[in-house]
Amino acid sequence: MEWTKETAFTKLQEIYNDKVMQDEKRRVFQQVYNHLQQHLDDLAVQSGLKEKAQEQLKFFKEYTFMPGDNLFQSMRYVFLIARGEKERDPEETRQHLNRIYRSLYQPAGLKNPYIPDSFWETPLGVACLIAEEGVEAVYPILDEVLEAERV
Repeated sequence: MEWTKETAFTKLQEIYNDKVMQDEKRRVFQQVYNHLQQHLDDLAVQSGLKEKAQEQLKFFKEYTFMPGDNLFQSMRYVFLIARGEKERDPEETRQHLNRIYRSLYQPAGLKNPYIPDSFWETPLGVACLIAEEGVEAVYPILDEVLEAERV
């Protein structure tokens, strides 16, 4: 198929439905939460989170919403761009992308995140690619989606 921005965004709106976005938020939340628990173990404070914080985190995971400026808001921002919303400000986009990359892929002691190739195949990775490089960057991925739908 010969993609245009309009046809690509139409397909992406179909792909990035509420369920996909919520499932991806839950997956990422679990990843970050596990990372937090490992660092608490590293610091020998396994019970470093108070019971109230634990309850809040369970609530956030269940409803995929966290008030304030946080990782979930950054994910929401790039998902909306992937669905065709206009970028508000390139600097704001960069801040959201940096938060996502830092939260998921910046180990302690490294100045920059190390992003594995497999990330770019996830729903969040594709949304980040669109936010960073434009929808044209995912035309080959959309071709693969169409091919898989035909089978």
